[in-house]
Order: sequence, then C-alpha cells, then structure tokens
Amino acid sequence: MTSSLIATGLISCASDNTPQPQPMPKIKNYDTIKQGWVQRNLDNSSAGSFVPVNFDNAIFTADSSGTIYKIDPSDGSIINSFYTREKLSSGVGVAGGSVYATTIDAHLIAVDKGSGKIKWKIRLPTVSLEAPQVGADLVIVKTNDSEVLAYNTSDGSPVWVYQKPAPALTLRVTNTFQVIGNEVVVIGLPGGKLALVNLKTGVPIWENYVAIPEGATDLDKITDIGMRPVLDDKRLYVAAYNGKIACLDAISSNIIWEKKFNTSIGLTYDQQNVYAVSQDGVVYAFDKNTGSQVWKNATMQYRSLSAPAILGVGVLIVDNDGYVHLFNRNDGQETARISTNLYDGVSLPLVRDNGVVFQSANGILELIKNY
Repeated sequence: MTSSLIATGLISCASDNTPQPQPMPKIKNYDTIKQGWVQRNLDNSSAGSFVPVNFDNAIFTADSSGTIYKIDPSDGSIINSFYTREKLSSGVGVAGGSVYATTIDAHLIAVDKGSGKIKWKIRLPTVSLEAPQVGADLVIVKTNDSEVLAYNTSDGSPVWVYQKPAPALTLRVTNTFQVIGNEVVVIGLPGGKLALVNLKTGVPIWENYVAIPEGATDLDKITDIGMRPVLDDKRLYVAAYNGKIACLDAISSNIIWEKKFNTSIGLTYDQQNVYAVSQDGVVYAFDKNTGSQVWKNATMQYRSLSAPAILGVGVLIVDNDGYVHLFNRNDGQETARISTNLYDGVSLPLVRDNGVVFQSANGILELIKNY
C-alpha cells in the first residue's frame, strides 16, 4: 500500500519556512473582466474534486454534502437539485439520464438526473477524489491508489481495471485522467508515467515516462503526474510534479519536446502557446511547437494559483484569496484583476462561450467574463 501526500503540503513541512508572497503590484486594467453571475447555495467541498461540467444546455455539479445541482448557465440559477443522502468525495460525470459521483465511504453512485433517485450504487476498492468521467457507455473512476476502473453505465457492473505498481509515496491528486471521445482515456500516473488506454477494453495502447524519479529518499523521488493531460489535435500536453512539462505525439507516444518543470496544477493552450502554472505559482507560456519559453510572470508567486483558462485575449487564473487575474497571452503582463469570493482553491475551469466557470472550496460557483 502506498502513502499519499497532499501536493501543496509538500512545498514546506514547517509553516515558519513557508515562502511568503510579495504584495500584489498595482496594475493598469488594460482589459476588463467581471463577475457574470454567482451561485452561493453550494456547501464547502474539497477544491478540485468537484468539477462542473456542461451537459444538455446546463451546468451540472455537486458538493460534499451530497447535493447534485443542475444550473442555468445564463444566470447561475438552480434549475434543479437533488439531495442524495450520501456524503460525496467527488463529482460529477454526466451522460444520458444519469449523473455519477463518488462517496467518502468509497462507493460510485448513479443518480437519475430527472428524479434524483439513486439508480445503482457499487463499492470501489478505495475512495476516489477524482470526478468520474463517461464515454462509450462506461463510467471511468480513478481511486486514490491510482487504480482506474470502468463500469457499465446502465447497472454499474465492472468492465475492466487498469493499474500499475505505485511508488512508496505519491501525491494526493484530484484531476489526472481524461476520457477522449468514445475511444481512449489518457491517464497520468505516479512515478511520471503517462498511459493511453483503450476506453472499451482497458488495454494500454502505449505507456511512456514524462519524467523519471530521481533522488535519495522516497520524498525526493515523488515525480507524479498530478494534472489532467490535454489533447490538441494529435498532440498531448502534460507536466509532472518535480519533473518536466512535455509535448507528446498522441499516436506513438514519442516526446516532441520537454522542459524541466514542477507542477501538479494543470495547463491550457491556444494556437501559439501552452500556458502552465508552476508549483510555486509562477505563470509560464511555452511555444507550442518547440517548447521554448515565451514569457514568465512571477508576480503571483506563492499565492496558490489555479489551473489557467483562456478568456478572450488573456489567460485567466484564480488565487487562494479569491483574486482573479488576467494575463496577456503575448507578453504575460497582468492586464486585469478583480476580487471575488472564490476562496481556498477552485475546480478545474469550465470554459463556456459566455465566460469561465469556477467552483471554489468555500461553496461558490461563479462565472467570470469579459465586459
């Protein structure tokens, strides 16, 4: 059995030695962002484990109390909500007539999105902190011991299991896999390994190391992929904690470029660049084709930044104190900043045509948009 550590806790074990952020510099608001709408009815939930998703012209999400929400994306109002009577550890995945979530006592549940009744409930090997995803009539779950499991969406019957031996110490992560269409699932694993797996069978198509563990102790050797890999055409972009950021050919797994990097936070891309936030809160842009550094901005270092999202001409990031920052995609200059109630960490961003939606640990669901 492996031990799991919270990624942010690995930066420093003693609060006396924790690096402190510098005062935020004053900026000229060359661009304008604002709160589009705010939904405050959610309960406090673990940051990252509850990921809002688009489905059926609505936003679906959940909270740790066991309530599942269907949200109107135009104004943030609650269209419908169901109390499952289950304490949830992650959510949600949505497909057909069902919403899927995991519970703190290590179960996967399927909830009828019309009536709110639990259709089925099955036991998982261990608890899962990652929101389930759905494809090809299968619901995919990754547990805390890095076991990836597929279940039939109709009745919860098991279909396949994928697991590799894990190092003695691993990060406790919340978003490390991505179902792509109805064909494959790409999985970030402990020890710096990335795998592309056949969605219907669980058979690996390829496995490759993004980074190789190094160091004298188990703590030094933590080199986990702690973020959700992203696909752009036939290229995969991914990064590892205490490892590298890399671009891989999605067909062959050959590494196109790689750079030393340290993150478990997440990344995004546009037509020119890949944007990433390092573990200590420095924002970077890398050329998408070569991996060369285009710019970096260290003004928000040590502020516990979110995964980045594209909004208009900028890169949008939220810090732990609820400030939302917009960085120019060409030169990295911060061009807008607003204060919100998105405290204590947020979900992966949900990018929509009218803005970007975040769910925070303190129970806020909020749309950030351009004027």
